[in-house]
Amino acid sequence: MTPQHAMRRGALALGLFALVTAGSVTLTRAVTAERIAAHQLAYQHRQLQEVLPGSLDTAPVQTVLEGTFSLPAPSLLGHRMPQEGWRVQQGGDAVTILPVVTRQGYNGEIRLLVAIDQSGEITGVRVTHHQETPGLGDDIERSRSDWITSFDGLSLQSLSPSGWAVRKEGGDFDSFTGATITPRAVINAVHDTLRYYHQQLARQDSAL
Repeated sequence: MTPQHAMRRGALALGLFALVTAGSVTLTRAVTAERIAAHQLAYQHRQLQEVLPGSLDTAPVQTVLEGTFSLPAPSLLGHRMPQEGWRVQQGGDAVTILPVVTRQGYNGEIRLLVAIDQSGEITGVRVTHHQETPGLGDDIERSRSDWITSFDGLSLQSLSPSGWAVRKEGGDFDSFTGATITPRAVINAVHDTLRYYHQQLARQDSAL
């Protein structure tokens, strides 16, 4: 075999190896991306499930999810970019679920899901992301305390504007020992969400 033939065979083998490797990497990325997307969707469904009222929370959220709708930004919901909200309906029960962000937390952003039914009452609030101090501000997590459930059943008319505050500031909500900034941020965000709902969504939801 001449040196030229050997070089050609070597180049062909190298090219074939590169082609197979590239194909394997592409396939692995596609499979990985699909799995990540599936896990993200399942996680999102679990989060949505937690804020549904008792009449809906026994059904898998994907079976009652009516669809999504666009939320412009900026708005009282705190987002700097447009987002998506969700509508869930089964029988005569309809719930709007809104993603919310506040930057008034002690250590930065706190992200929430707030669900509101057709009568304007909150069916659930959950924190989906925060960086608050462990042992202090993290009591906003449902797994840490029941505090976040104090919003359940409240509407914009349930409290006076001054009631949407912690007790030490004249409001109706408990604060945490050694932590006032975190609960104050969440209370303000939930209050703003109810205001947004009544300003932008209540009329169309009542027609569902």
